Amino acid sequence: MKSGKKYLDQNLQVNLMIMDIENLSIVRQTFANTVFTHKVQEVAAEFNGGNALKVKIANIAIVSAILILMFLQYLYPETVVLSYIASGVSVAEIIFLIIQLTFSFEQQMIMHKNAALKYMGLRDRYRSLIADIMNGSITTESIKKQRDHLQHEYQVISELAPQTDSKEYTATQKRLNKRGTVQGEEFSWSDAEIDHFLPENLRLNKAFLARGIHP
Repeated sequence: MKSGKKYLDQNLQVNLMIMDIENLSIVRQTFANTVFTHKVQEVAAEFNGGNALKVKIANIAIVSAILILMFLQYLYPETVVLSYIASGVSVAEIIFLIIQLTFSFEQQMIMHKNAALKYMGLRDRYRSLIADIMNGSITTESIKKQRDHLQHEYQVISELAPQTDSKEYTATQKRLNKRGTVQGEEFSWSDAEIDHFLPENLRLNKAFLARGIHP
């Protein structure tokens, strides 16, 4: 068993020596950015889904209140104050419906989910490219071509994706980045953090880095 592991380590070390280290580093960073953006869209979908649920609950509560007031008006037609309250609640329901149409949390949730799926597909293609580079089975020219094509696709998806805000960005950063949110620092990925997104056989583990092989 140990000899098999030793052979695997030696084989991977040879691949690391012959592969395109510079392009691997670039691809790993853009892969991590894709993972992050995918997660941002998922978090945005989650937040909008939560807001949509709250809106539905509030709708049910307001409609229930209107029905109860209508029933009380039927029982106590001489009580004028019930009519005023019912009118006020009805106006509140109309305003609430306008707010729903304006923000459309459910539609936003669907849009964010669709964007997340597109980023997920792109993420998987980046992972495949990383595997090809680490296996040393792809030429530098082919690496550059695929790298540029994936980067272009990333830009297209980002242009069409729904906007996210700082709250969703911060929540995603806390979930994915072991350091959490670092104030005043441009968001970046360490090798260890990128490795966290990759399967074991595609990670630049400590054993390889200790041999002086750096991406």
